[in-house]
Order: sequence, then structure tokens, then C-alpha cells
Amino acid sequence: MGFLRRALRKISGGREETPPPEQSSTSGVAGLSAEELEKIGTEEDLLRDYEAAVERNFEAIEAESKGNVERAIELYERNVAGEFVDGYPYERLASLYERRGSYGDALRVTESFIQLAESGRMPRGAQRSADRRLPSFKDRAERYRKLLGDSG
Repeated sequence: MGFLRRALRKISGGREETPPPEQSSTSGVAGLSAEELEKIGTEEDLLRDYEAAVERNFEAIEAESKGNVERAIELYERNVAGEFVDGYPYERLASLYERRGSYGDALRVTESFIQLAESGRMPRGAQRSADRRLPSFKDRAERYRKLLGDSG
């Protein structure tokens, strides 16, 4: 389940899912490997601005709901540029561009997620989620390539 669904469930009063204690302390701090611990706070840490990125996603969702698509695009673009570790902003941004007929931008955003997911740099939980979503992103990218080929 993606971070937004968990956060929305928490906000709406639903039960927040937490891992059993034996899973949270299997090795290192919170089950992180030594390599993962070394990345914390560095430029290689894809979670370094996670809270700010989550806030941008929520702000973008609100902007979309109020019809301010330009603001939503701006916010989602910032998260894509920052290599946000969940597929949500990539999917929304690609959909917004697709709706406009901007297939080149939709393809760029989709390929950004594919590259990140295939890089092996994502934290384990995010990587598992990305691995599950990768086939649909690849299908989407292929669809955009065909649309670009057909229109030009």
C-alpha cells in the first residue's frame, strides 16, 4: 500500500498498519543494513526530504480538487525532480500531462519513475512497491511512445 493511502487512512480515522516488533529490529536500527544507515542524511538518501515531499503531494491533491492544475503540476514536478520514492506523484503528473495531450512530458515523467525503480537505490519497502508497479509504468511508457509516434 502506498504512503498516500496509509496517510489518508490515518487521517480518516482508519487503523494504521505497523509491522510486528520482530520485523522492525532484525538488523541495525529499524532493520536497516549498515549500507542503508550510512546513506541517512546524505545526498544518496532518497528519504532525506520525505516529509516535505509528502506535504507537496497533499497540497497537489488539494490543488487538483480545486481545479488548480498548474499548481498541482508544479508540486508534482518538484517531487519527481527530487526522486520521490513512491509512484503516486509520477502517476498523477503523467495523467495530467496525458489529459492535456502532452505525451512527451507524460513519457518523461513515466521514464523517470522507471529509471528510479530500476536503479536499485530505493529503500527496501519503496523498492518492493516500485517492483510491483513497474510493469504498469512500462506499459504506460510504451503507450506514450506509440502516441508520440502516431502524432508526429
